[in-house]
Amino acid sequence: MTVKLYEADPYLNEFIATVTKVDGDWVVLDRTAFYPGGGGQEHDHGTLDGREVTNVKGKEEISHQVPGHSLTVGSQVKGVLDWENRYGLMKAHTGEHLLYSSLSKRTEMELVKISLTSEKKVLIVKGHLDWEMVRGAVQEVNDIIAAGAEVTCQHVDRENMVEGGPRVKLDRISDRMVRVVSIGEHDSAACAGVHLRNAREVGMLLVSKFTSAKPAGDWEIEFQVGPEAIRTAVDHSVRSLMLAERMGALPQDSLTAFDNRERELVRAREALKVYGKMALSSLKPERLGEWNYYSGAFTGLDRKLVMEKANEMVAAGSSVAALVCQDDKTFLVLACSTDVKLDCVSILNSVLSNHGGRGGGKPNFASGGTPGQIEPHVLLDKISLLLKNR
Repeated sequence: MTVKLYEADPYLNEFIATVTKVDGDWVVLDRTAFYPGGGGQEHDHGTLDGREVTNVKGKEEISHQVPGHSLTVGSQVKGVLDWENRYGLMKAHTGEHLLYSSLSKRTEMELVKISLTSEKKVLIVKGHLDWEMVRGAVQEVNDIIAAGAEVTCQHVDRENMVEGGPRVKLDRISDRMVRVVSIGEHDSAACAGVHLRNAREVGMLLVSKFTSAKPAGDWEIEFQVGPEAIRTAVDHSVRSLMLAERMGALPQDSLTAFDNRERELVRAREALKVYGKMALSSLKPERLGEWNYYSGAFTGLDRKLVMEKANEMVAAGSSVAALVCQDDKTFLVLACSTDVKLDCVSILNSVLSNHGGRGGGKPNFASGGTPGQIEPHVLLDKISLLLKNR
């Protein structure tokens, strides 16, 4: 059994221990400050006698993976934690308890998963949430951090864990004694992880992402703590001020201004769709040999609408349609009636390939585009020439 120094003193970052077992790269010690991971928190990093510890695992007997070591049973070793990484995870774990507790006050919620690593801190939950709830919870958490709250740990007999007490899932705990972490009067939960002495040390907590997590859960909540949270908050604040300025709105009115712009955009798109239908319907064919030949170029039209109209134009028979839709790229549609013996895919690709584009489809209907903008008349003239030579 390994003595877990991190439980008695999570701030211990150097220690001396004795090797009790060796199995390849894996080394078991009689005592360790390396946390093996658990409760969603990743394992610690650091060194044993100067060699990197790449993994830590175990419950009663803690094993340390030390590639290339020369340790033997009975060897005394010095362990050194990557303290910056550990302390950051301690901030994240204490902050996560506060965040989940604060969110739970605002809605019925089930915790699905916690993942706390140096790169990313995430909660996945089930339940109804929205940005207003998240904002209120984050504000409450930061008020607690600013005021400070002592973090304490105690072991409680599982028989004494009652409803309304600490948050716990007893079906996931096999031990009789349950380790409970409390943060002042704000939160109390079963947890085997390493925590701060006081919530004030978190510094700041910021939710940096709030998105759907289906099918694993309803929501994924990514957050940051400490200096990283401060840097991101400053960056987001400045960007929101810049955005508000560009929209000609006060910062507090920027969401309303955005909603107004979005409604205007929807109206503009609807108007463009009406115009597009009128413009496409007014297109008159010219005679190209025995065929009716429709051709035209349009800016900003919906590609689906252009393809639908091309199909309508050739439905009557003995017809060919070549339509170009221009936005940030150039989109070309080539269609012909079933009684017209053309290979639309071949013709379309012979035209687009000269400009780095390509397309696909069927013999009587093809579409494709170019990586950039091409003058529509260049494509239409080339198609007209190819058709005349057939």
